[in-house]
Amino acid sequence: MYLADYHIHSTCSFDANNPMAEMSSAAYARGISEICFTDHCDFDIPDTMQVGPDLFEIPEKQRRQFADALKKAPPDQTLRLGLELGEANHDPERALKIYKMEGYDFVIGSLHNLLGLEDFYDIKYTSMEQCHQLYDRYLDELVELAAISCFDVMGHIGYCLRYMSRQGFNVELSMSRNGDRIDTLLRTLIHSGRGIELNCADLVPGGRDCALGLTFPSTPILRRYRELGGEIITVGSDAHSLRASGLGVREGYLLLRENGFKYVTVFSRHKPEFIKI
Repeated sequence: MYLADYHIHSTCSFDANNPMAEMSSAAYARGISEICFTDHCDFDIPDTMQVGPDLFEIPEKQRRQFADALKKAPPDQTLRLGLELGEANHDPERALKIYKMEGYDFVIGSLHNLLGLEDFYDIKYTSMEQCHQLYDRYLDELVELAAISCFDVMGHIGYCLRYMSRQGFNVELSMSRNGDRIDTLLRTLIHSGRGIELNCADLVPGGRDCALGLTFPSTPILRRYRELGGEIITVGSDAHSLRASGLGVREGYLLLRENGFKYVTVFSRHKPEFIKI
């Protein structure tokens, strides 16, 4: 099975621990044949790697690490350079300029925080009512983000559930409660020729301090995406450390197969290629 991890971080991200060469080596040892590095560029968090608003060039640290990783990679491992672009709906003009830059193979569109609020990771959750209100706003912003053609796949749909669950609030992003907005979101992505990510960071123990046994998006949303005709889908470990590099990708492939997907997607200069599972 040809395994590709299309969501992986290096020390070009403020919250990761190892350079690209080490991350790719660890993933290769886990059977990963292709990696796309997707370090953080979040508009609302100055600590992350920034591109623009004045200079639209690949940051030197990212360029240097990728060149080193390419030099050290085995001949049968493919490396791609990408970006996890966070909160693009908060600055669409800048996001579009980044997407049109030369040099990136792939861009994930993510939403880690709502406009004017801190990252969902940092929020103190106090009630189910608060969680549902934030979830509704989160979905509204995802729909807004989906309308901007500045990414190739939308990352970890349901991201805020991870941190609500860790604080004891088991909120579900479900078709029964949120179906209309989920359908709007998925249809917008499909009709614009973009896809979604299956984020496996919480699928199996070992990568994070608290594995939830879940994927983002959840299985029902995966199935709905397929029902609506969605085909473009990447799989990512969302690794920030060596112990997580490539972790959960194989299990993610099997989950996709169980739910009717025959292919996963890889990218070169934003052009999708379908790999049989």
